[in-house]
Amino acid sequence: MNRLSLSLEAQCSSLAEYSGSAKLVINEGEDYAFSGAKSFNFIKLEKDASLLLCGSWTVSNDVDIKENALLELNGSMSVGSNKKQKEIKVEKGATFRIEGNITIYGDLILEDDSTIEFIGEDSVMNIFGEVDMGDDVTVSGVFEDVRNRF
Repeated sequence: MNRLSLSLEAQCSSLAEYSGSAKLVINEGEDYAFSGAKSFNFIKLEKDASLLLCGSWTVSNDVDIKENALLELNGSMSVGSNKKQKEIKVEKGATFRIEGNITIYGDLILEDDSTIEFIGEDSVMNIFGEVDMGDDVTVSGVFEDVRNRF
């Protein structure tokens, strides 16, 4: 089944709850999907990896989406804190797909040829740092840019 054929919310209804480590690494070429709520130390998707997270997630350190990887979020995610600025980095050819709310206490780094997609009409992006965009970055969909960073 093509995951794009279903909304993220529809895909979330049948997922198992995440029960793994606070250090989430999806290895090259792997594809995972989880629901639930968790505080992570970090999230790292290696090259060509895919991860769907449904629920409420906090990440105390960085989120790194390597080359040609895909991170999809349905729900909410908070990265870093006021005292500890962290970042989400979307590398070349990678995609960050959002159906929900993101708060980044730090920066959003969109490298050359990366994509950030917002699904639906109710997504919110709240970035306390900066948005650093490379060349040929694609930003699509409808979202509320709370601090006018885009």
